[in-house]
Amino acid sequence: MEHTIVFGGAPHDVTITTSGPASRQGLIGFVRDLVDDARFRPGMSILVDHLALDGTTITASDVRALAAEVLRLDERLGATKVAIVVPTPLTFGYARMYELHAADAQVRSRVFYVRADAVTWLGTYDDPPGQPEAAPA
Repeated sequence: MEHTIVFGGAPHDVTITTSGPASRQGLIGFVRDLVDDARFRPGMSILVDHLALDGTTITASDVRALAAEVLRLDERLGATKVAIVVPTPLTFGYARMYELHAADAQVRSRVFYVRADAVTWLGTYDDPPGQPEAAPA
């Protein structure tokens, strides 16, 4: 599994692009590479583009291991907003499984089939959890 990490862009701060056969090491590897990069700051918005990823090679155990790594790195990731773009129902299901297993992390993620929808979501303002909605003007 290959990945690239590009900093800069709008409305997101980081774009991670993956390709090839997915693997536990590859999934965990891009998260570690991200937090180890000196340019990364907790709370950055991230687009994860898995459109060229072959998800048939991973297992539910691999997804749980990824979620465990995100939980382990929770303080370093902070309240990061992550849009995950996937190509197939299989990878959509794995991404939703990841969301459930990583629900206790500060990271807020959402899964999309369409990259433009993911970018739009990243550009929206969300009130922090537990905060009241702004009163209408």
